[in-house]
Amino acid sequence: MKRIDYKLIVGVLLIMVMVIFSLGSFKGKKNNVQLYKTMKITQNGGKGYIEVNGNVEVNDTKKVFVDKKLKVKEVFVQQGDYVEKGQLLMTFDETERNNILRKLERERLNLQRLKRNYKVEKELNKIGGSSLNSVEELKENMRQSEINIEEYMEDLAKTAEKVISPVSGTIATLTAQENYLVDTDSPLMEIADLSDVKIVLEVPEYDVRNIYLGQKLILKPEVFERKKEFTGKITKISKISEISKTTSENILKVEVKPDEVIPYIIPGFKVTAVIYLDKKENVITIPKTAILEENKVYNVFVVNTDGKINKRVITLTNMSGDDVVVKSGLKVGDSIVVKPDFTLKDGDKIKIK
Repeated sequence: MKRIDYKLIVGVLLIMVMVIFSLGSFKGKKNNVQLYKTMKITQNGGKGYIEVNGNVEVNDTKKVFVDKKLKVKEVFVQQGDYVEKGQLLMTFDETERNNILRKLERERLNLQRLKRNYKVEKELNKIGGSSLNSVEELKENMRQSEINIEEYMEDLAKTAEKVISPVSGTIATLTAQENYLVDTDSPLMEIADLSDVKIVLEVPEYDVRNIYLGQKLILKPEVFERKKEFTGKITKISKISEISKTTSENILKVEVKPDEVIPYIIPGFKVTAVIYLDKKENVITIPKTAILEENKVYNVFVVNTDGKINKRVITLTNMSGDDVVVKSGLKVGDSIVVKPDFTLKDGDKIKIK
């Protein structure tokens, strides 16, 4: 009687179990067809948008000058300070101004004396007690004194006592310090006028053809974490291309004027803008999520009536946003997969949600 090899029997049984499990798994995978959402193509109006970034800048910066080489006495602000219109910013040494005031007072007294003498001399001339030359000489002296007073007044007007802020804004630059001798060719300070701000956006070159002067847009300042929106319009489009410091791509700078004063923003703050593009009639639009890109070629999966899919190449117009306009490759009535993934292949069969 042959001896039974139990190890062989156990090994065979294990192999059979593994084969059965593998077949079951394969069958399960085969039957596990993934669900996909689809959409039917219709012809409608398409409206996309461009989202670009920018910064807050001021339209006008007030430069504060004085007309004379004065000595600064005291400065009440620092660079970066916010100041109100009419606020005292600095004062000057009073020595020179006091000297001019004293000269002016002496000349006014001199003019009064000359006027009295002229009146007396004129009356004496009538009775022969004074010559006509004496009368004319006093008259000329009076005129010279008046000219001196005018010069002193002009000099006094140029001799500032203090500097008052001409606008409400931020001190952008500050040159003058205490005991600083003023250079009349250079500003003492520059004040960014916050009542007249603008937003400067960086629009990529491939989106420039979609923008125009007067175009409306939505502004989302970073100071509000982009949760609050303000309207505005494009007021200027640069004619010179520049390289963006943040993205390193070619851009055009576009100036935007907010429709209302945006609180809390100051020059340098960041702003995001959403520029809605003009609506185009009788076009096919699809969501960006339906598109797969391979080597700069755009594809979608078109669903047949039997649930099979076919990859189809499409061409797009240059439109940003959640939806894009299809130039060719799709027709009204086609059904496409809304959110395909790279596991799908041409000819696969899917289940439709």
